[in-house]
Amino acid sequence: MLPAVLASLPLACLPLTVAAQAQAPAADPAHLISTTLHPALAQVGQAITQLNIRRWKAPNEVRDAADQDVASIQRDLTGTLAGLLDQSDAAPGSLPAEIAVYRNVNALYDTLLRVALTANLAAPDNEATALGSALNGLESARSDLGAQIQIVAQAQQTEFVRLRTAIAAAAVAQRQPVKTTVVDDGPAKEVHKETPVHHHHTTTRKPAPKTDTNDGKPSPQ
Repeated sequence: MLPAVLASLPLACLPLTVAAQAQAPAADPAHLISTTLHPALAQVGQAITQLNIRRWKAPNEVRDAADQDVASIQRDLTGTLAGLLDQSDAAPGSLPAEIAVYRNVNALYDTLLRVALTANLAAPDNEATALGSALNGLESARSDLGAQIQIVAQAQQTEFVRLRTAIAAAAVAQRQPVKTTVVDDGPAKEVHKETPVHHHHTTTRKPAPKTDTNDGKPSPQ
């Protein structure tokens, strides 16, 4: 069953911009899906090649069903699942690619579980033990894969929310009218003042009357 986080994948899987995808850094090989699953898948492949189902102590129809399941596992390991892993490694961080691998691993686990349960009842101990160990390894790898998908989903959802918030803020800013602020500094100051023109008036002074020094007596001729 897929992890609970996958229930919200329609939101998280919304594509990012093409530019952002083009500029994404190369993924760390340690975090590739194939790196996570390879050891467990190799163990499964080794376990089923050691089986001799024709010698199992079970009815023919049970052995035929086990044969079909083992053949299905082999086709998946070398065909379908191998192709899905190549696609996921080519697009690291792609949730659709990783979920496709996860679903295939779930189906592989269910098929291997049927074979292991039948082996516990009808196969030699060494074959049953090998299948049980491979089943446990696949279960552990499947759990790690689910956790890895959850981390990618949460990171992409966080980025989506950030972009959506930024777009909403930009839209609000565009709708707001531009405010013009007028600063009142009082009456405008005159830059140039007229230079007053001063008119100079010339005043003609009258001559002072002569002073008679003889006390009113006529001056001698």
